[in-house]
Amino acid sequence: MCKIALFSALLLALPATPVLAGEATGGPRAELRGGVAWSEDHTDPVAGVAAGYDFDLGDHTFLGAEISGEKILAEDTFVELALTARLGTAVSKKGSVFANGGYTFTHHGDGPHVGLGYEHHLGHGGTYISAEYRHVFVDHHETNAITIGIGTFF
Repeated sequence: MCKIALFSALLLALPATPVLAGEATGGPRAELRGGVAWSEDHTDPVAGVAAGYDFDLGDHTFLGAEISGEKILAEDTFVELALTARLGTAVSKKGSVFANGGYTFTHHGDGPHVGLGYEHHLGHGGTYISAEYRHVFVDHHETNAITIGIGTFF
């Protein structure tokens, strides 16, 4: 129960963090995320965190790197770590789409992952919300996940 309270407090506090920041299109960022993961005949909730850095390539395009940790909220599961690269472009004044790929380290084994996502910036600060689909290719245990997140650029 304490973990849920801490997670809720972080979610509520995060949007207030970049009040003085300008509209961010690159730089360091941090994100809290949650959603659902499924494989074969199992579907479970998932929660995680990510930290990364996006490089503004100009012409509304960015390239980024991210490290993340996610926990499938079921018995006998462990935190899965991932290293991810992402490439995206603006589709509106506040919205961007991105493709990503990288490598995931799980208790079932390690393997590559690919995904697609959308990021929408809120207000004039660095706060954003996101949605992402990811597929992890691990021998004998492929996993899919859909997550939503809230994050901020610093």
